[in-house]
Amino acid sequence: MLRFRKTKSDAVTGFLGSQTEFTGKLSFSGIVHLDGQFEGEIISRGTLVIGSDSIVHAQIHSNILKVSGEVRGDVTATEKIELFPPAKVFGHLKTPSLVIEEGVIFEGTCSMASFQPDMPELLGGSDEKGLEAGSIEVISAQAWPPNYESPDNISNGESVEEPASDQNR
Repeated sequence: MLRFRKTKSDAVTGFLGSQTEFTGKLSFSGIVHLDGQFEGEIISRGTLVIGSDSIVHAQIHSNILKVSGEVRGDVTATEKIELFPPAKVFGHLKTPSLVIEEGVIFEGTCSMASFQPDMPELLGGSDEKGLEAGSIEVISAQAWPPNYESPDNISNGESVEEPASDQNR
């Protein structure tokens, strides 16, 4: 049985306002709300919320991603990606759970099959209190069984072979 830990607080731990322009690497734990412009790489061990006025050109690694703005780049979420109008997302999404509401523009590809996320380390190491870095990945890795078969192949009696893992890119 999987157990999910609730965070002690659902309060936003970081905020980049609508007049903010940031270029570089953003690394954090907790919940960060981004309303400005961002270019670079984002590594999160928590939740990233991209507001409706945001323009983000980045490679994103997060546990949970909630998007209402514009995102261009490759996105990996270990738990879930949620896209809300008027979001515009261009790129490759990799997540076990994807929610796209009506009114969202999504142009790209999405991988939802079983995968072991290759989550980069946070800057400054992993000194999170009370939460082991591996526990989140274990939960995500068990979300889909490794021998997942699509309904089409089950009815034909065929089995699906998983493609070779590309974790070492």
